Amino acid sequence: MNARRGTWSRVDRLAAAGACLITLVMVVVLARVVQLQVAGRQSRERGVLRAGERAVRGAILDRRGRLIATTRFGYRVFVDPVRFPAPPDEAIVELAAAMGVDPGLVGDRLIRRIVRNLDADHAESERGQRASLIRYVSIGGILPGDRVRAVRSASIPGVYLERRPVRRRIQDPTLASLVGKVDADGRGLVGVEHEFESALRGADGQARFVVDASGRPLWIPHERWTAAHHGHAVTLSVDLELQRIGREELSRGMEDADAAGGRLMMVDPRTGEILAMVDLVRTIPDAAPYPWEDADAGKRGVPRVPEPLGPDRPRYRVLEADPWRGRDPALARNRCIQDVYEPGSSFKPIVWSAITAAGGAKPEERIDTEGGRWRTPYGRMIRDVTRRDQMTWAQVLVNSSNIGMVKVTSRMSHEWLREVVLRFGFGRATGLGLGGEAAGLVTSSGDWSDYTQTSVAFGGEVAVTMPQVCRAFSALARTGDLAGTLPSMRIEAVGSGWGGQRIMHRVLPPDVAELTRRTLVGVVDKLDQHLRRVDPGESSWRYRLFGKSGTPEIPVGPAPPGKRRPRGWSGYFEGQYRPNFIAAGPVDDPRLVCLVVIDDPGPEMIRQRRHYGSGTAGPIVRRVMERALAYLGIDPGPAPESGTLVRADN
Repeated sequence: MNARRGTWSRVDRLAAAGACLITLVMVVVLARVVQLQVAGRQSRERGVLRAGERAVRGAILDRRGRLIATTRFGYRVFVDPVRFPAPPDEAIVELAAAMGVDPGLVGDRLIRRIVRNLDADHAESERGQRASLIRYVSIGGILPGDRVRAVRSASIPGVYLERRPVRRRIQDPTLASLVGKVDADGRGLVGVEHEFESALRGADGQARFVVDASGRPLWIPHERWTAAHHGHAVTLSVDLELQRIGREELSRGMEDADAAGGRLMMVDPRTGEILAMVDLVRTIPDAAPYPWEDADAGKRGVPRVPEPLGPDRPRYRVLEADPWRGRDPALARNRCIQDVYEPGSSFKPIVWSAITAAGGAKPEERIDTEGGRWRTPYGRMIRDVTRRDQMTWAQVLVNSSNIGMVKVTSRMSHEWLREVVLRFGFGRATGLGLGGEAAGLVTSSGDWSDYTQTSVAFGGEVAVTMPQVCRAFSALARTGDLAGTLPSMRIEAVGSGWGGQRIMHRVLPPDVAELTRRTLVGVVDKLDQHLRRVDPGESSWRYRLFGKSGTPEIPVGPAPPGKRRPRGWSGYFEGQYRPNFIAAGPVDDPRLVCLVVIDDPGPEMIRQRRHYGSGTAGPIVRRVMERALAYLGIDPGPAPESGTLVRADN
């Protein structure tokens, strides 16, 4: 029994040892499985076990399908500092030569990272802590094809090429601020690129690999492959040929007027689509900063009286500084939608048509226009450029009589006139689909005074944007049942599928809109006569237009912190103007509305009295409309019958 008991004792010990061995093996295997799982997970997090197809950002097209912006792929250099040769000096020079850049650029990006890695290695050896090393340093931007080949041929250890998407604008540079810009990861920052991000971006594809113990990919299960969804193309309402026409004529007109800047917008009045949007600035070398005074300066002394613009007074700088414009046109402020201006007399058709619709005056009613000079009951002096003793209500509009407008507008209440301004869409953004659009300024009901009533009658004390003015004028340009309604403004083409619901608002009866349009033909007739006198070569215009000019002075704007306007000076740049002209045509079936705003015509234009909207912006609009309507293939229509137009004379 003892022998048997000893034998079983040895068997038990062997069994126990075997069980322990098996358990140990299982623990080791389990630990290895856990290790592989954790390592695999960490590898996937680092992207080792994932790969995929990059989504291509959607193209931006003009209304006819022509490319405005697209995505291509190129190669950029990046360096693994751990594998880069040491010492790095010769390799840096060699890499810079292959890339065609200054060695200082490569060294500046690389040396600091190499030093940081060395410090991390030293700390690891001293404290026994695992160091986190920098393994990726991008160098420069996308390389030309020949430089890509040179970098590959150099075969420098630790130097690699990565494929990157590149956004490229391939059309008119004046569209840069409209199109906008993307960041390094291809996300829209500003402009159309930002506003239509959800449509343009798309989604990258992805593949997940099954790997072996060393992390090497073996195969891709079919359920772990996701194809890339490329971004959709966005079709803008802009027409590249109309954009080119606008840019050429605006640039010519600015040079002729020695202007500091200019803006142009073309709109289809039937759909509200913006067909062209141009914003140009010129450097005026001798322009001086406005002479602000210190806000804490004493109030004693005689107020300074501003000198008239001329040899003894400098031409002041009137455009707000825009430092981003010089760095990248895509980051420039889009003045067509972000800046406001006083419209001056080009606002009169809005007030005139609303008063006519309300029965405040009839076109044939005669108004005493006081020979061109008149003082209001509250003491404000009003002057007319065209001086007449009397004018009909229709002639008040054609001759742009401030006195006639003020007298008839005084028949209406303050509340009524303010409601007209708001009803036509001023004081709120048009919602055309671009961020940063200004709302404009309308005096509050509590601050609305007799002075405001007088100013608004001829386009003062209201700040507007170009889309707002084009939309309001479109109410006069639309025909049939749409006459007198405001279109919804839009920057995407009709039918592109990216716009929201569009609603039209009626602001005038159709017959009053038609009457106002026919009356304003007389304004463009006067412009045509003037152009023929100035340039006999401008003898035949194919298209009959209707329109209106304005010549307001430029507001100074708010004072910088700690500054104030000189005592005795008004809130305007005395003798410096922002003339504008808006027109639509052809008269019987208007297809285009064109608005031009000129910033600060030069002193010589003012000396010759050619600074008015009809003398600076008017010729630009006339040439643009002739070229644009012909390009669109619009029939000029029959010549008007004698006597159908309102005459501008008495």
